[in-house]
Amino acid sequence: MIRHKTFALARCGVDDAEFDMDVMDYDFHLFTEVGTGQDSVLYRTPSGFRLAQVEPDPGHLAEHALPVTVSEQRAPVLSTAEAVERMGAMDLPFLFYLDGERGRGALLYRRYDGHYGLITPSA
Repeated sequence: MIRHKTFALARCGVDDAEFDMDVMDYDFHLFTEVGTGQDSVLYRTPSGFRLAQVEPDPGHLAEHALPVTVSEQRAPVLSTAEAVERMGAMDLPFLFYLDGERGRGALLYRRYDGHYGLITPSA
């Protein structure tokens, strides 16, 4: 892993997360969804936007206008080393998971240079 970024996650709804993604030209955005209070990641798919959460709770999402599908899969509980191993084995562009050591959502991603980067919420 070449880069580890830690910061306070934005507390926002899906629409604001999508706006931030567009403004910053991100493929995904890690944030705390305000309706559920959960660490979540919004990302682009070929058919639109998809939301993954630590513990999916689509019935309690904050009101939003963006058409989005919600993954029904819980985020896997992994260590950072396990996340790196899984991402490499599955050849994924990014992996959202529940960091078993921190108890928070984390996002491992493949950087433009082929190395991995890690985004975790600050304490």
